[in-house]
Amino acid sequence: MNRLAALLLAVLGAIGLLAAPRRTVKVAVFTHVPAISMDAEGQAQGFYVDMLKEVAEREGWDLRFVPGTWQEGLDRAQSGEVDLLTSVGHAPEREAYLDYGRMPSFTVWSILYAHPRAGIHTILDVRDRRIALMRGDVNGEHFRELCGRFNLPCTFREYGSFGEVLGAVAEGQVDGGVTSSTFGYSQETRFKVERTPVVFSPFDIFFAVAKGRNPDLLRALDAYLAEGRTRPDSGYHGAINRWLTPQEKGVLPPWARRTGLAILGLLALATAIAFVFRRQVRAATAEIRALNAGLERELAQRRRVEEQIFHVASGVSVATGESFLQELVKHLAQATAADVAFIGESVHENGAARMRTLAVFTEGGPAENFTYDQSGTPCERAARGELCVVASGVQEAFPRCPLLHDMRAQSYVGAPLVDSQGKALGVLAVLHRQPLASPVEVTSLLRIFSARASAELERRNTEGARALLERQMQHAQKLESLGVLAGGIAHDFNNLLTAMLGHMNVAQMKLAPESPALPHLESLERIIHRAADLTRQMLAYSGKGRFVVRPYDLNHVVQEVTHLLEVSIPKKIALRFHLAPSMPLVEADAAQIQQIIMNLVTNAADAIGEAEGTIRLTTGSLKVDRAYLEQVFQGQELAPGTYATLEVSDTGCGMSPEVQARIFEPFFTTKVTGRGLGLSATMGILKGHHAGMRIYSEPGRGTTFKLLFPVTDTQRVAETPQVAAPALTRKSTVLLVDDEEMIREAAAAVLESLGLSVLTAEDGRQAVEVVQREGERVDVVLMDLTMPHMDGREAFQAIRRLRPNLPVILSSGYNEQESIQDFLGRGLAAFLQKPYTLRALEQTVLAVLAKQT
Repeated sequence: MNRLAALLLAVLGAIGLLAAPRRTVKVAVFTHVPAISMDAEGQAQGFYVDMLKEVAEREGWDLRFVPGTWQEGLDRAQSGEVDLLTSVGHAPEREAYLDYGRMPSFTVWSILYAHPRAGIHTILDVRDRRIALMRGDVNGEHFRELCGRFNLPCTFREYGSFGEVLGAVAEGQVDGGVTSSTFGYSQETRFKVERTPVVFSPFDIFFAVAKGRNPDLLRALDAYLAEGRTRPDSGYHGAINRWLTPQEKGVLPPWARRTGLAILGLLALATAIAFVFRRQVRAATAEIRALNAGLERELAQRRRVEEQIFHVASGVSVATGESFLQELVKHLAQATAADVAFIGESVHENGAARMRTLAVFTEGGPAENFTYDQSGTPCERAARGELCVVASGVQEAFPRCPLLHDMRAQSYVGAPLVDSQGKALGVLAVLHRQPLASPVEVTSLLRIFSARASAELERRNTEGARALLERQMQHAQKLESLGVLAGGIAHDFNNLLTAMLGHMNVAQMKLAPESPALPHLESLERIIHRAADLTRQMLAYSGKGRFVVRPYDLNHVVQEVTHLLEVSIPKKIALRFHLAPSMPLVEADAAQIQQIIMNLVTNAADAIGEAEGTIRLTTGSLKVDRAYLEQVFQGQELAPGTYATLEVSDTGCGMSPEVQARIFEPFFTTKVTGRGLGLSATMGILKGHHAGMRIYSEPGRGTTFKLLFPVTDTQRVAETPQVAAPALTRKSTVLLVDDEEMIREAAAAVLESLGLSVLTAEDGRQAVEVVQREGERVDVVLMDLTMPHMDGREAFQAIRRLRPNLPVILSSGYNEQESIQDFLGRGLAAFLQKPYTLRALEQTVLAVLAKQT
């Protein structure tokens, strides 16, 4: 009984399964022969239909094919009227409403067809032409982008299907039309259109569904494709082979058949009438046979070109990034049977145009890249934007090109690579060691793929420029941050030195001339000045170190420091000067430029070491353009124009690229002893002078620092000799304002030693209160710039409101240009740079008081 029940249940289950409804899957169909289309009886056909039927049988689907245009299929997918789309390429605007399968179903590329009388042979020939595109098609969008990159204006007309596109071309409604490779190759003879060499943008196509709907359809199709693409005997490959196998075409065109029939008729007539015409008939027959053989060769050649294009496109479509260029030259060499294929970019080194290869394929594999001079080579012609084709005897045509000799080349074909703005980027070239048998075929291939190679080079250059800009910004930000730190430290250090120098000057005044302590104080004064020099280096590093800027001749600046240079380097090292006879003037601080020269010369001497060597100082002028300025050290923003140049070169050990990348970092040094501030200060001084630097150095071959200073039209003004401070005619009162107590004590002692009365204030707020309280008693104000509560700027404005004619002397640990920027044109009486000596304080204060009497 139990067995009978179990058997009954099994039978009922099987009946239930048989009765289960099959899932209906609606598939959009558009005219895309041989991929998918509707035949005359209204039945769907094509290799996609065969694939879907195989999957439907496996998955239990009931397929319903919905015909329409491609755009209608996209719209129906969004609205839910269809469940599945075929032949869908990725496009940004489709990502919002479509989900794609993971596995590509096929790889296609785009082809431009033309009317036979349109005369379109290259992409450049489409300028101002009428071009047909299928509405909503990725191939058409690729063509629009291609025309945009080459700046080619066209009139685009949209049609509902590829068939309408080629029909419009055939009827002369448009000059050309764009289709996919699968449709074009199968239908071009039916429409009697001309296939152009403009083949571009290989891309993968996928199955797709409406976003968020029917993911199970994509999973089933992905599984089918993953299995089928790897097995040559699968249903996937069977479907493609059935529909893409080329159909046998007649070997003779219609005119040839008519000519053959006519000749055969003449032959029959000649045989019937007289034997005398037999020889002529035989000759005509031989001519027809030769023509037939030529046509067969032409057809075979065209099939070979198609196979080569497919081979190259398939090879490079999967490559990305750095591997793309290597894959390109590899497949191009194989397709053209070239012995050497390479892609190179144009570069400028030391003023000469050179070609640097990015990928080389020879001897059946990749080879190392190399650089060579363009001058006298066929690449020079190609780099100018000309297609260079030398089918044989290329070494004789270009005898100055060692590359051709080294490669044993007999032929050369090179296509220019240009970006979207028409700027030359480089060359794509192939070399053969035998005369070229089919130059037209090779030229067509290079024309096709030079556009894709150009786009890749432009992308690489754009990314490189962006990375360079990021490095420059990071470097500038690092210099700015360290500059702010160095400037702040120098300011505080100058306050300490000012107090030390003031107290020491007072001590010197109070000691008798014969006191044994005076020599020690003089030594201390020299030490303080050396410390002040260090703070000036720190200010220079921060880019705020200019003090006295005047028009100078660089020759005079160099000559003034010549003796100091000669005694600063070992006698084994020869110092040579090559000064231009006439130099334009530059706006500069001579002392700081001399500091740069000293830093560079001492570094050069250290690089030479104990050996004999030479250091050369060379001046001149140079007119530079933007390309040259791009090679100047990062962080220096210079404008094209005329610059005065100063070069310091040595025969020392040179520098590696790693050392060059760090030489301007503060506290970085390769010396056994040293602070590592010399070149950091040099960069700060150059920044303050709006100047730049270029470095030439190789390990073992010495180093050259080339400085560029912007020239000025301002004429040099003769310096006025210093005069002694005027004597006071009455006792005056000085208001001394500084937040540092030690500076107030030291400066007050110095001022009182001059016979002046001194009032003090700790900040700007107290200074204003003193002026309000003391009124006309205050004759001059000596005030620090940086103070708490109320700084020197605010206090100056408040004092000017109370006493408009009261002279104010500003004092700061920063330099004069940085400090008085906000006081220009407001009546500032004078400026004192910290640390200042008793002599400087006396001259400044007494000179200001003398003007008030």
